[in-house]
Amino acid sequence: MNTLKQPSFLNFRVLSIVFIFATSITTVFSQKTQKNEQKKLVLVSEHKGPIVGKFHEDVLSSKNRSGFETGQVVKINGVYHMFINEMFDRPHKDMRIAYWTSSDAINWKRQSTIVESIPGRSPSNPKSEVWVTGVEFNTEENAWDIFYVSYRSGDKEKGELEQSDYEGKIWRAKSVITGVNGIAGPYAELGIVLQPDENSQSWEGQQAVASFNPYKVGDKWYAMYDGHNYIPKGPWPVGLATADKLSGPWKRFPEGTNPLPIADVFAENTVITELKKEGYLTLFDSLGDQEIGYSISDDGLKWSKETRVKVQSGENLWAESGDHSTRTPLCAIEEADGTFTVIYTAIMKEDGENFYAIGKCSIGWE
Repeated sequence: MNTLKQPSFLNFRVLSIVFIFATSITTVFSQKTQKNEQKKLVLVSEHKGPIVGKFHEDVLSSKNRSGFETGQVVKINGVYHMFINEMFDRPHKDMRIAYWTSSDAINWKRQSTIVESIPGRSPSNPKSEVWVTGVEFNTEENAWDIFYVSYRSGDKEKGELEQSDYEGKIWRAKSVITGVNGIAGPYAELGIVLQPDENSQSWEGQQAVASFNPYKVGDKWYAMYDGHNYIPKGPWPVGLATADKLSGPWKRFPEGTNPLPIADVFAENTVITELKKEGYLTLFDSLGDQEIGYSISDDGLKWSKETRVKVQSGENLWAESGDHSTRTPLCAIEEADGTFTVIYTAIMKEDGENFYAIGKCSIGWE
């Protein structure tokens, strides 16, 4: 009888220790989440109307018919550098990556085209579209890296959605001119850093790998990346990948950790900012009227549940209302006064037609 009772007692003690340990981890995570939730971002100021619209002189001269979508803005020595996708003909179909600059984040000048998509959108064209999603300075190579996504279109003969994007591949390109001042390019394409393969995870779906934005924590690199399943239709979740070097090789976090519990339905095209005091902030395309989503983290790995912030107010609601009308934030640049400069894309009506314009606002901690 004693030999039976002793293991039972030991099992009880082991279970008790496991329960206490699990409770402690939950408490720590809960405290971290509560600490994050004490911070709230609010709209501080906004530019009246778009900063780049349909009739901007460089939009007209570059023959950009439909507007802008996704990209990233970085600030160097007082100058804002914007890498952004131009939808020069059909929205989300005819794409090129362009480079713009500004000294005040309001008045912008188009400088060049960085990457062109390959004409002829089809299931056999792996670069039917190109979408820039990450811009980082690579200290090891003393050059700028841009990361962009390419897709093929769906194959109707295989039961895919013909107008949708399939098998996203993340490309890296490096500035030919070394040093921080080489940001203007030109850029040399160096190959794919993440794509559908034997390591793909079930939540990534048929669109992944979609979007890719690297950031550094300590001596390691991390990147948020997106996925989406068309058939059956699923949400738009976000996962994490990591690498010792910005150039890779990149490895996905294990399934279970991925996808991150940031948004229940939709989070796309994250941009990550390391805060000056401590922690990290990510902005992303979300749902809602004239809103974007954000999440904050103490360590760059555990992220708070999505909160949304208005980027337009009052009589300045120039973007259309409804989910997916206010589109993609391109940056959260922390300025000297503690506010964040946010550049974003949004749909507006011009001559009765949709145009994806660029807006600007400042947000700050309440």
